[in-house]
Amino acid sequence: MENDNIRKVQYIVPQQFVGKYLKDFLVSLGYSQDLIKHLKNTTNLDMFKILKFNEIIDIEIIETENSDNIVQNPNLPLYILYEDDDILVVNKPAQIPIHPSQGNYDNTLGNALAYYFRNQNFVYRPITRLDKDTSGVCLIAKNKLSASILSTMIQNNTVKRTYIGIVKGNIYNIINLNNKLNSIKNINILINLDFIIDIPIKREEDSTIKRTISKDGEKAATKVTALKYIREKDISLCKFNLFTGRTHQIRVHMSHIGYPIIGDFLYNPDYTYINRQALHSNEIIILHPINHNLIRIASKIPNDIKLLI
Repeated sequence: MENDNIRKVQYIVPQQFVGKYLKDFLVSLGYSQDLIKHLKNTTNLDMFKILKFNEIIDIEIIETENSDNIVQNPNLPLYILYEDDDILVVNKPAQIPIHPSQGNYDNTLGNALAYYFRNQNFVYRPITRLDKDTSGVCLIAKNKLSASILSTMIQNNTVKRTYIGIVKGNIYNIINLNNKLNSIKNINILINLDFIIDIPIKREEDSTIKRTISKDGEKAATKVTALKYIREKDISLCKFNLFTGRTHQIRVHMSHIGYPIIGDFLYNPDYTYINRQALHSNEIIILHPINHNLIRIASKIPNDIKLLI
């Protein structure tokens, strides 16, 4: 981009938006109300302009924020899997938090990216927020426009995320747990064992971190696919697909049905085989927020998990 404080895009009005407001058209593209308000305040665009067929709409989004409060750290690992003008995808190691916070002032992914973008206007906008001890694919928006559209995609469940994890016990025995079947749906045992856990989750009372199952929690749905049972260690390799993105979702769901992620300091603090939760963000599939190309980005299973399987 010629100016990293401005993102310019151009649209051609399709037939279905003829006679409708510009605002409605932008909302259909994933523009948030906050972004539309930003455009009103920084440009002369009329959001109630009536659109015509094949009309060209030029948008300039001026960046007015920065993340100068995030300390630059050149000594942190940064493994970039993909980058363009709008998105950045990194392979986050375990033990590195996403956000700076009390006790994690300069050792986070945000600090590594602050150094990486030290010669540009830097605004830290992580879209997929992995727990500190979860490794793997992490998606970051590089501007206000991509952040808005990607956040809308997350809300609409059009960002496909796959995790690999190791749980305690023989996951194939789930079909025998009749007392749990009321919270498990669509069990398929014809080829691979897979099922969906659809149970609400909320913050646990008197805890700022821990989550728990609750009827009055937020909707949370996880698809679990059994990949392998390792008899000598009594652990199972599983694949997880998220239909929602609640905090600790996989960890809470698997703990609830009796097959917790091993090495999980909150829900299963058993470090017999690994010293962190055995959970890895393996793959993400998205339609690019600007050019709409299909992008699939995967990361290799880290060695500490690979050694167990």
